[in-house]
Amino acid sequence: CPPGVVGVALLAQEGPGDRRVRSAGQPLAVVAAESPAEARRLARELDVRVTTQPFVVDPAEAVRPGAPLVYGSRADRKAAPSAGEGGSMPAPWDGNRHGPARTPVLGTVAKRRIAAARSAGSAGHAGPDRPAPKGLVELELRTGVQVHTAFEPHSCVADWSDPQHLRVWLSTQGVDLMRAEIARHFDLEPAEVEVVAEYVGGGFGAKLSLTMEAVGAISLSRIARRPVKLVLDRHEELTGTGNRPGSRSRVSLLVDERSHAVKALTVDTESHAGVAVGNSVAALAMLMYGRTPRLARDVDVVTNAPPGAPFRGPGGPTSAWALESTVDELAHRTGRDTIALRAQWDGNQKRQALYRWAGALPTWRQRPVTGSQSGRFRRGVGVATGNWIYLVDPDCEVVVSVDGGRLVASTASQDMGTGSRTVVARAVAGVFGLDPTEVDVRLGRSHAGTSHGPASGGSRTTVSLWSAAVEAATSLRDRVGRDVAAAPDGASASAKRGGDRGLRAVPITMNGIQIGRGFSAAVHVSEVEVDTRTGRTRVLRVHGGIAVGRIHAPVLARSQCEGSIIQGIGLALYENQVLDPHTGLTLTANLEDYRIPQLGDTPEIDIHFHEDGWDRVPGGGVGLGEVATISPAASVGNAIFNATGWRPLTLPIRPDRVLEGLRTEVAR
Repeated sequence: CPPGVVGVALLAQEGPGDRRVRSAGQPLAVVAAESPAEARRLARELDVRVTTQPFVVDPAEAVRPGAPLVYGSRADRKAAPSAGEGGSMPAPWDGNRHGPARTPVLGTVAKRRIAAARSAGSAGHAGPDRPAPKGLVELELRTGVQVHTAFEPHSCVADWSDPQHLRVWLSTQGVDLMRAEIARHFDLEPAEVEVVAEYVGGGFGAKLSLTMEAVGAISLSRIARRPVKLVLDRHEELTGTGNRPGSRSRVSLLVDERSHAVKALTVDTESHAGVAVGNSVAALAMLMYGRTPRLARDVDVVTNAPPGAPFRGPGGPTSAWALESTVDELAHRTGRDTIALRAQWDGNQKRQALYRWAGALPTWRQRPVTGSQSGRFRRGVGVATGNWIYLVDPDCEVVVSVDGGRLVASTASQDMGTGSRTVVARAVAGVFGLDPTEVDVRLGRSHAGTSHGPASGGSRTTVSLWSAAVEAATSLRDRVGRDVAAAPDGASASAKRGGDRGLRAVPITMNGIQIGRGFSAAVHVSEVEVDTRTGRTRVLRVHGGIAVGRIHAPVLARSQCEGSIIQGIGLALYENQVLDPHTGLTLTANLEDYRIPQLGDTPEIDIHFHEDGWDRVPGGGVGLGEVATISPAASVGNAIFNATGWRPLTLPIRPDRVLEGLRTEVAR
């Protein structure tokens, strides 16, 4: 290498021997030097010889006959990255279309009933002789691409100075998970790897896998036998580290014209996750409103855009936007109170309690009649609901010990800024009758001597840590008593989380994570003000009702729910990744061009916790980080409809779209 240059490493592509660049911004190589300036200079001078190939970044163009294929062979398709946490469902390929993956409950019956209703009069396209059936609503809704934009970018320091021991400081959502993945990728024993992430500045799903900053830094450290630091800049962060995929959903909802009971539901979603597949949206709609005949079909349309990745509540906000907008539209057409209609359909007792809470809010009771206002500024109130699966890591283990007259709790988990340290401290302190500040919590390290800890994803962290910490602390207290100062140094006890009371087993196990029985629930009520002259929408107030059982750390839980609402407002009104259609380059690659909610965009937020319904779960509560983000965006869209009489169908709801929509309404 030239003077000042430590090393150069190539980064593997999707498959062995694959030399195709499939998206602009795809990392090809990394360079280490004595200074950042020298490294950047050498990177610019690398001789990368490429042959330009036809490409496509517009999903609509990608499915046209003759469109360039993103994956040209079966082997290429098998190596496509996943935009979901659980990988992609088996589904056929047709050009750039992957799917559909079907989720049916009497799906044939659902299709037949909806087809029969259409034959009586096309919904929304009826003439004088063919009135539209009041019980059938069909909408097509779209979402843009939302980027994670964590405060701390992807970053890594790797030290492979000792050939027998690799130490990695990594911004990650799973120190234990990454230790296993790093060992597998570099053909090491897990005991030879240590991963450290004591403090992490956010991730939202983009830091749940082994990504290029870790692979690059480790590869260079192996070459140089020196520590190597690799930190992505904001341009790189907003280009190629993942996103919530864009989508187009067609929803058909049929109810009985007299009783308004649901007769059929179909949801067809095309997801646009760039070169990735496996984004599930339509299937999540099947978890709501009973078990009537229904059919979900999920399709991935691949393009030469950067890959999607799991994003807080993967598929959930997108699914809620499609389904909850349709439910709101049906309530409007049938003249029903939209909360009362949901309560009629919904057998979930946790959401029933939230419906009663939401229906009693003065904000809801004083809402205007839809489309009744005139003047420049118009206010409206909207509601949306959501649920989420309950996940747990049953092998999570917490060790509680005595060290110098103080309690120490440790496990190989991490704190993403969501308060995992506080949760563990409160659990242990409660057993001994101490203040949480009297407990030292050691997180953020995974090595051969640490116990297994959960990753921060799937809302499984707190529900896994709390009961394990309580059980370990209880075991230690029973042995040494409550007087920790008098307890012998080194005394310790450990406990694993285990399963739920009253159940022989949690029903489904996947990759060491168990999916429990029951769903967490959320209902959001939003109040907005629409400026009909500029098209700008301002969210004034949001009420969030969350049903996850016992709240172990109220201040932290409230903060999580407030953050989820702000993130939902970003999805609803502002955020969208934009690519140059001629080059595929990301045009929104900085936080000036990529708009996220700012301080002035933050509304008044009221959070209500319903703490019943999870008695069988150790600790009495489940995770809330994801269910709290499912329905805010849909509630904002429904509030805009209530204010103006115009139904938004595309996210983000930009001012130009509002103005165009209002002009269309006036022309009708």
